[in-house]
Amino acid sequence: MILKRCGLTAPASLSAICPDRLLKAARCSTRLRRYTPHLFSRVLDVLLPRTCMLCADALPEHASGLCGACHARFEPIRGPVCTCCGAVFPSPRGSDHLCGECIIRPPHYDYARSAGVYAGELRRAIQRFKFSRASMLAGPLADFAACLSGFGRPACYAALVPVPLHPQRLRSRGYNQSLLLALRLGRLWDVAVERDYLQRMSWSASQSSLSRPQRQRAVKGAFACRDRRHEGARLLLIDDVFTSGATVNECARTLKRYGAAAVDVLTVARTLKDHTECQLSSD
Repeated sequence: MILKRCGLTAPASLSAICPDRLLKAARCSTRLRRYTPHLFSRVLDVLLPRTCMLCADALPEHASGLCGACHARFEPIRGPVCTCCGAVFPSPRGSDHLCGECIIRPPHYDYARSAGVYAGELRRAIQRFKFSRASMLAGPLADFAACLSGFGRPACYAALVPVPLHPQRLRSRGYNQSLLLALRLGRLWDVAVERDYLQRMSWSASQSSLSRPQRQRAVKGAFACRDRRHEGARLLLIDDVFTSGATVNECARTLKRYGAAAVDVLTVARTLKDHTECQLSSD
């Protein structure tokens, strides 16, 4: 009966479930467990078993969204990297240092880091998180970012600021993925999260096919802050993917225009030049 109310039928095997039906089953299971007593939750484990959002393998009782095997296939960023923007240098030799781009045109943010490479299983997870309403992936993705990004002193930040969506895009997507990541990180680090302090004022189409100069023009003047409450403070911008850096750079410029003393950037993943298939806008 529960499966029927969720619009599902019991398949012969988990492999028979298409990705859309798998996501629907996982969302239904998560909602039901949230509002049911412990005993009924055990029944749900039988009727709607917890499964990995990527491979459909069974999950242990307290796992959230991803199995250990899929999580282990996330490719972490390996140095050396730029000490400012976090760009990964082609050669694995040497130490971290400023890249030529940051020397010639310093960004408005002070420091940016990403946890992993936007490719493979991490790319699949982020795309499901953003475009398939798999909001339960916010937890494992934020945990991955917190562990591998190199942000060792989160207490120095006055607040976490998610990169905002324009209301039109927010309505179509259903939630702001950057806000969900920020909320998880805020709980992990005990740092306040500014839900709507930074706002997107102008809408633009998807930037996935735009060049870097085109992306910069598309976001110029697109953001505003509610007030100057964080004057003199250090803030941490949160987003899912660092592509060209145009969006987070404009966000940092706006935050500093409203008084922030310093703005750092944390993203779950970053596109690399040698991963040519990974050109997804951070919007």
